[in-house]
Amino acid sequence: MATGSPGLNRAQEERRLEESSRASRGTSRQALMPAYRPNARVLYPDYIKKRKRRRIAQRISLCVLAILLAVVCATGGYAAWYSSALDNALSMGSEQDASVDEALAPSVADQPFYALVLGSDSREGSGTSSKEAESGGNQRSDVMILLRVDARANQVTMVSIPRDTPYTLDDGRIVKVNEVYNIGGAAASIKAVSRIAGVPVSHYAEIHFSELQSLVDKLGGVTVNVDVELSYKDALTGEKVTVSPGVQTITGQQAQIFARARHEYVTDQDAHRQNNVRSLAMAIVKKVLDRPAYELPGTVLDLASYVGTDMKTGDIVSLALAFSKGSSAPVMYSCSGPDKGDISESAGGIWLCYENPQGWADLMAVVDSGGNPEGMDVNATAIVPE
Repeated sequence: MATGSPGLNRAQEERRLEESSRASRGTSRQALMPAYRPNARVLYPDYIKKRKRRRIAQRISLCVLAILLAVVCATGGYAAWYSSALDNALSMGSEQDASVDEALAPSVADQPFYALVLGSDSREGSGTSSKEAESGGNQRSDVMILLRVDARANQVTMVSIPRDTPYTLDDGRIVKVNEVYNIGGAAASIKAVSRIAGVPVSHYAEIHFSELQSLVDKLGGVTVNVDVELSYKDALTGEKVTVSPGVQTITGQQAQIFARARHEYVTDQDAHRQNNVRSLAMAIVKKVLDRPAYELPGTVLDLASYVGTDMKTGDIVSLALAFSKGSSAPVMYSCSGPDKGDISESAGGIWLCYENPQGWADLMAVVDSGGNPEGMDVNATAIVPE
């Protein structure tokens, strides 16, 4: 009796058996192989390529900026002019430079350092004399960001200092930390933040809100995500400005509102404002790095006129060169110091954050170690008066 499939001749039967055997061997081999799981490069090739190109472009821009600045500062008469022009643009004035230098701690080469970035509500040069009269000429530092800069780790950490953080002056008075600037200037603010955070501050930079508007406009606007509709009166013009929610490119005037507005938030008003300020700072950095490399020296010189700092051209060149060695754009962390509080009768009935030395110590321990402080609950250890 024939054992093959019915209707097949001998040749067809042999081919069928051979194919069946081949299929069986193939299945056996596949059973021994691990299952195929396509990764992100296979599933999303366009996204991966764009992300990689963006990282490479940012690294190249930073590297080229460092090289161009180094070359510009090291050769020829133009180099001397550029370096001098940049130093003059960055200077805060001889008197303030001296007091700030005295307040700053020395930094160690190739080691992480802390820098204080301060935004004041000064309206000097705005032409709005009525506004100056209304504020009594006072200048407060409503924006205070402590930066930990670690070029070796290619990392920058931003820590917002809540403006209502209590600070005890030498005469025993308790004030909000943002009032220290009006009392003793930049040098006093540096000492206050250093004492609150428990770390030495080695560099300082300052920008006024009127200059923030010019800086953002000079960049052609910056892209941020506005989470709620913000409506605020422009402190310089008196004009009411509204910024709609959503991801968008904002103008300099809108950037001021984005950095100032807080009453639109139902809870944690100043915490939301601080988060907006940090988002704006990162957006400005990104916009600068996204510029064509050949434009960067000019861009740096333009922007320097809006910022005052103790850093000199050589310091900036060294820092840019150090960061340019990284394999990608710098890692940036963002957080805030303890910000819960209430009306303080002992301080004259003003709203202050609760005393919270343990919260600050816990936060800065993570920051100082180069860790990621985002998401930490730093308010749990607040000392709430009975």
